[in-house]
Amino acid sequence: MFLTFMILIVALILYWLGNRMAGGEPKDYSTYSRHYAMITAQGDEDFWNEVYESALAEGRERDVYVERFGANLAVDYDRGELLDMAVRASVDGIIVAGDEEEETTALIDEAVEQGIPVVTVQNDCIESRRQCFVGCNNYNIGQEYGRQILKMLPDGVGRVLVLMDESRTDSGQNLILLAIRETLEEALGNTDGMVVNLGDSGTAYASFTSGALGITVDTCSVDSSRDFSAEESIRDIFLGEELPDVLVCLNAVHTRCAYSAAVDYNKVGTVQMIGYYDSDTILDAVSKNIVQATVAPDTSQMGKLSVEALDEYVETGYTNGYMAVDIHVITPDEAEELMELP
Repeated sequence: MFLTFMILIVALILYWLGNRMAGGEPKDYSTYSRHYAMITAQGDEDFWNEVYESALAEGRERDVYVERFGANLAVDYDRGELLDMAVRASVDGIIVAGDEEEETTALIDEAVEQGIPVVTVQNDCIESRRQCFVGCNNYNIGQEYGRQILKMLPDGVGRVLVLMDESRTDSGQNLILLAIRETLEEALGNTDGMVVNLGDSGTAYASFTSGALGITVDTCSVDSSRDFSAEESIRDIFLGEELPDVLVCLNAVHTRCAYSAAVDYNKVGTVQMIGYYDSDTILDAVSKNIVQATVAPDTSQMGKLSVEALDEYVETGYTNGYMAVDIHVITPDEAEELMELP
């Protein structure tokens, strides 16, 4: 009985290998001239999946294999560990979500010293020797948020709360806040009694007034260090005594948590929300007017440009230091149209 069972197992293995092999080589086997490692940030999985799929497709067009470094491993490695592993693997190029941590800067510099070009994506690492940054202009994003705030508060009166991710160490969020301030200031005239502290995203505060009218912009630092910690922090806002007139979310995770809380605590319509990104779930929330607008980066362009920048540097030794990614604002009518697309 045991012998019969073993013969059956061997036969199945041989059958599987026969289907996989043709002329001594696997049917799906491919070779590439270069190998790039892509290392993404934690969270926003839908966002990063789209960026990676675009980079992977562009790589195939260029005879390059783009690997989602660290994906499908039994152990969760942090970004620093994955960067170190990519350098030790002697890949031909690295695409990494940047930040301003000293460890990230040192590892990027080490990669460049080893002859491995590095492109930062979405968030930059300004102090490093990276070859190119591919991402949205944070000041432009802030201007778009400011314009949407003015549409939602046409009388020039109200309270705005901006959710800030306390885990981010780069200056991108503060630049967005600065652009919101200047956009409102331009529309409302010179501001009186304005207090701004952009040095620490957790304490940044701004107040804007124009005569008897005024829009106040506050910030709330959201803890994203643990699973569900962002959800808990945003839930506490909706359970508070006073909700803002407008809630501004700067990433996809905060957007999803905010509209879920609005639904769960029956606050839909009580607070207007501006989100970030255009995943199917966020588009659905916008189409139902739970979220009044969302600012969406072009994730396809982000992945494509990252591979282009690495290829250009590998082939010529030069590339642009910054490649801008387009953004667009999606309103309820447009969200419905996008959801109908195949």
